[in-house]
Amino acid sequence: MTSRHAVITVALASIAATPIVRAQGALIVTHTARALAPGEVLVVSVAAPPAVTGVTAVWRDRPVPFQRAGDGRWEALIGVDVAEAAGPRTLRVVGRRPGAADLAAAHAFAVAPKQWRTRRLTVPRRFVDPPPSALPRIREETALLNAVFAAAPTERRWRGPFARPVEGVAVSGFGVRSVLNGQARGPHNGADFAAGTGTPIVAPAGGRVVYAREFYYSGNTVILDHGAGLFSTMAHLSAFDVHEGDVVARGDLLGKVGATGRVTGPHLHWAVRLLGARVDPESLFAIAE
Repeated sequence: MTSRHAVITVALASIAATPIVRAQGALIVTHTARALAPGEVLVVSVAAPPAVTGVTAVWRDRPVPFQRAGDGRWEALIGVDVAEAAGPRTLRVVGRRPGAADLAAAHAFAVAPKQWRTRRLTVPRRFVDPPPSALPRIREETALLNAVFAAAPTERRWRGPFARPVEGVAVSGFGVRSVLNGQARGPHNGADFAAGTGTPIVAPAGGRVVYAREFYYSGNTVILDHGAGLFSTMAHLSAFDVHEGDVVARGDLLGKVGATGRVTGPHLHWAVRLLGARVDPESLFAIAE
């Protein structure tokens, strides 16, 4: 895959007081991406000398888990959050060498601005102005989800490209601004795929089932931990075909499309978090790993 954007690799004089070697060997950092805009996933590749035994970086205050990719390369995924402001960014990368000074590089790129459309929906009032009796449940579920997405990355559980969880195209795209019952809400953090009730939903990639339960807003929901800080949320299901703790492979059945939770009709809502960033699920299809 060839990046659509120029790649800039800059050697640093220091990174957090880490000694840097300029002469023999260097880190060469590149990226590939469908685009460089809010909601996109970037594949970061680091070419390193053989003496490097580990590569680290920090993105949006989160450690980035790199893994060996062969031929002296290390790879990782980072996400540009849906609310990320446009402008220049720098990813600082460090290569660890036991018994020798670390290598470091800074990879510079720019996030382009993006315009989002607005959608207006009418939903049951309890999903816009929840009754007081529902507030403790909503707070508890919010805390559960925040803890999952903030946890340290687990071992990567997928290989190869991502698959569509249902057939068809997204009918309500990622990032659109929502107005519910006349009240403005935040951006749409996933993509909605039109499908009839009972349509099978499959795992887009390997992962472990973190949750398979009902939530107030998302209804019957399956959350997959793909590892490396990447999570898929499948919402509004009519039925489950997995249990919490199950390990699934790409294409395994997760459940059936439904209309539970805050919906206007049956569909699959697929949302993705990558190291805490809310990214467009369809940007995963551009990753050839």
